[in-house]
Amino acid sequence: MIAESTHWYDADGKPRYTVTGKNGKERATTLRDARAMNLYPSVTTIIKVAAAPGLENWKIDQALMAALTLPRLEGESLDDFMERAKKDAKEQAIKAAERGSAIHADIERGFKGIDSEAYRAVRAVLDEMFPGEEWIAESSFSCAIGYGGKIDLYSKNGIFVDFKTKDNLDPESLTVYDEQAMQLSAYALGIWVRGLGNPVRVSVFIDREDVSKVAVHAWDVESHEKHCKMFLNLLSYWRMSKNYFPGVS
Repeated sequence: MIAESTHWYDADGKPRYTVTGKNGKERATTLRDARAMNLYPSVTTIIKVAAAPGLENWKIDQALMAALTLPRLEGESLDDFMERAKKDAKEQAIKAAERGSAIHADIERGFKGIDSEAYRAVRAVLDEMFPGEEWIAESSFSCAIGYGGKIDLYSKNGIFVDFKTKDNLDPESLTVYDEQAMQLSAYALGIWVRGLGNPVRVSVFIDREDVSKVAVHAWDVESHEKHCKMFLNLLSYWRMSKNYFPGVS
């Protein structure tokens, strides 16, 4: 599985997640490859230069859970136990990411005609909020200012939807973060025609275990400008920290 943080796009919006190495084998695209090919970083790559409180808290929870539930081996040193706990927590994170990717794929296939439980749950919520809307799923793009991405779902009427999977989802106590809104604003900024008003941005959360459980957060329309500015500041920071300025003439 190619980590999302390694995602790159060419100037036409085509994903360039992998390249063929000198040995003839496919591998993940690196920053060095991107420089040579003038590739654009993904929206999530840019956003990850800032702290993500929700994700960090989840990682801490996984580490604590591993430390509390793993049995100590006879004669095992504390340092060895800590390494084993870290490895266990990392494996749980990988499993969660793989489960999230599978749910995303099921929803995408649903919008392209292949039914699934996750798709039906998401579609029911969206149809209630936006009846009769025509959706475009998993569309990649590049923006002339030097970044790209793949949008989970959007409509030509300016509705942008991003799917997030969560453990033990409670629709009654949903916590949302600015980076989730920034991601949607960056997508909208990349393809939404200026002058048509602010886009509608919607985060849809799906429970990892029970995909029939869905929660929705619609972001304030007025906050789009703020989240665009936040993203563009992170883009500037990323460019300067990497000394790489794609899309800037």
